[in-house]
Amino acid sequence: MAITRYQPSTDLFRSFFDELATPFGRMGSSMRVPDTDVVEREHEIQVVCELPGLGRDEVELSLENNVLTVSGEKHERHEQGGEGDTYHLSERRWGRFSRSFVLPREVDQDRIAAHFENGVLTVSIPKSEKARRRKLEIGSNGQAAGRVEPGRK
Repeated sequence: MAITRYQPSTDLFRSFFDELATPFGRMGSSMRVPDTDVVEREHEIQVVCELPGLGRDEVELSLENNVLTVSGEKHERHEQGGEGDTYHLSERRWGRFSRSFVLPREVDQDRIAAHFENGVLTVSIPKSEKARRRKLEIGSNGQAAGRVEPGRK
């Protein structure tokens, strides 16, 4: 029985481009970039990366010039069995990875919080006061009201 990877019919070229994106194709040892969600909320930006098989100490997180970078290394782990063991399929990726995100707003770097649990890295990045939406009062007779309410739409 042959085992083949499922490819959704709506994404016919994905496997072709996946092969090109890695220097050695499926047979090589390069880990793809982690699947990530970036969500902007009123008061924060949240980045969630799936990093299965990695521990907290194998992941590095940095922020410089409003660019968040998640990097690390996943090591190859093949269990050595008996002499007659034969691998019929090996799709797990290993190697160094790095992924960077340009944050869409100014952030409060001193209040960034990162949490790693069950192979999922969640980074909560509070927006700076300058980056939050404000409601501005409109004055009458050409006079500016000069009043600003932070955090209001």
